[in-house]
Amino acid sequence: MHILAGKFQRRLLKFPKDRSFRPTKGIVRESVFNIIGGCIEDALFLDLCSGSGALGFEAESRGAAHVVCVDRHIKYLLDNKAQLSAQAEIIRLDIVRYLKMTSDAFDIIYLDPVWSDQEVYIRGIELIFEREVLKPNGLLMVEHQSSFDISYTFSKWYASSYQYGQSMLSLFKHTQ
Repeated sequence: MHILAGKFQRRLLKFPKDRSFRPTKGIVRESVFNIIGGCIEDALFLDLCSGSGALGFEAESRGAAHVVCVDRHIKYLLDNKAQLSAQAEIIRLDIVRYLKMTSDAFDIIYLDPVWSDQEVYIRGIELIFEREVLKPNGLLMVEHQSSFDISYTFSKWYASSYQYGQSMLSLFKHTQ
């Protein structure tokens, strides 16, 4: 797995070969940044359930002003940050605890928990909107299994979805 574009383009990322987490597929990462487009420049980007940090480091590579990567297991995040000489802030925390305590707000948030943990999806999205972790006019991108429909639960903010095999990318916008 490698960075697709920007200052870290083609640089390899480390990730566990034992599949202890599921890295976001290249086609999904490419789609994420095609959707975001030029909005990534100077954005505040939050990567929740970061794993290897592929989305966060890709955001930094493409010009995000500040990137925060949150995960309970940070070995691969730290290794990749060092390997890239990246500036991303790495926080070792459960995402629900992080969302309950942060006072920061972000332009773009990417959420990708373990697919089977649907409660983390629901609670995470609730906290993002309740606590205004997403800035007004910000974009929340949620990667989930295509059989799990979250659009109805959060229809107030739901914008659209894109399917890539079994992966679904659902977009939510914080509008005032």
